[in-house]
Order: sequence, then C-alpha cells, then structure tokens
Amino acid sequence: MIRSGRVIKAHQRTYGDPMQVKQGEVLRVTKRELWDDRYPWVWCVTASGKEGWMPESYVEINGEQGIARRDYNAVELTVTIGDNLTIFDETSGWYWVQSVRREYGWVPVECVAADLM
Repeated sequence: MIRSGRVIKAHQRTYGDPMQVKQGEVLRVTKRELWDDRYPWVWCVTASGKEGWMPESYVEINGEQGIARRDYNAVELTVTIGDNLTIFDETSGWYWVQSVRREYGWVPVECVAADLM
C-alpha cells in the first residue's frame, strides 16, 4: 500500500556507494545484527566485492553463503525534518521512499510520520 509521510527526524545517508543485488545472486554472509533490537539484518558481500547490510528476510542463508530472494538496493536517502515522502515499502524498521526531488532510498521508520493515502 502506497502511503505518504513527513520526515520528523533528520537522517543522513550512511554509505556513499551502496551495494545492489539481483534476485538469485550468490552472496557471502559474514555477520548478523539486530536493528533497533528487533529486526535481523545480515552483512553481505557480493561477488564483485561490494558490501552492505540486507534485511535477513531478503536472503536465503546456508552457513556463510546466501542467495538473494529478491532484488535489493541498499541506497539510503538523506532527509531533513519537514520533507514529504511517498512510502512504497516497509521492511525491518525501514521505509523504501521517494522524495519530492524524485530520489529513491531507504529511511528509518523512526524518522517518518506515515499517513494512509
């Protein structure tokens, strides 16, 4: 369900060169951590050497090997208080959004007051 939202807490993008993976891509999984003490995320390394966090639910894990269950882009969006966003997806404590500048990326749920459209 597409929703609108307004930024209530600024967020600065963490990584300048985020990884992107395609469904079925083989990954090396090196660690697992909880985001916000609730949501499991895994640190993955692509065959090309790019690294980044992925929601654990997006990865089929077998030991240190993982297979991407879906396409994933780890780009985060830098936002400031008052920015209006369109929310397309929510997973593991993050929203996939589009800004009014037509930029796409992930923003922590805690940074956005979401409304139903």
